[in-house]
Amino acid sequence: MLTELVAAAGPDVLLAWAMRLGLLALLVFVCMTDLRARRIPNRAVVAGFLAALAWHALAPAGAGLFDRDFPGALGLTASLAGALAAFAGFLLLHLARAMGAGDVKLMAMLGAFFGLPMLPALMIAVFLTGGVLVALRLFDGARRRAVLVNLRVILFGRMAALAGGAGPQFDPRTDSADRLPFALAISGGALATAVLQLSGVIA
Repeated sequence: MLTELVAAAGPDVLLAWAMRLGLLALLVFVCMTDLRARRIPNRAVVAGFLAALAWHALAPAGAGLFDRDFPGALGLTASLAGALAAFAGFLLLHLARAMGAGDVKLMAMLGAFFGLPMLPALMIAVFLTGGVLVALRLFDGARRRAVLVNLRVILFGRMAALAGGAGPQFDPRTDSADRLPFALAISGGALATAVLQLSGVIA
């Protein structure tokens, strides 16, 4: 039975599923590491990035790794463009101290997998997933109180600056109310985008 299914699927579809499962395993590993150590391993991200480039450069041509009807490679140019666009967009958030460097590199890797055409949908899904995770974490009373304290510090600091004085300063590196392991949001957004594309909801 298994042999018949493999033969019916064809080598191209099997190759696509092998790459999909490999990406899923990589994201699980990255999320577990970020939860435990609050860091994203560079080696895992580099390995995923190289795998994405190799897939899009060497696999049979198609409409993307997760396309329902024509799974296949977009080409090296589209993969690199997706990675560069994701890196540039999230680098701005890193420079604003809203995101870690590891998160930026993880988004660049996923940009290489999804390619430039799917990048807007991926970024929207990541931000929506991040918003849901933040909302869920605020059910913790102690964390909610810390967030409110930080918001007051930011507000009074801005008001003092507008009045020409010096008010309290907020530094997200030291004053954060327990940093969200954003690899969860990035991975969740990537999985949501993949499922929507596989189901044909987005293309």
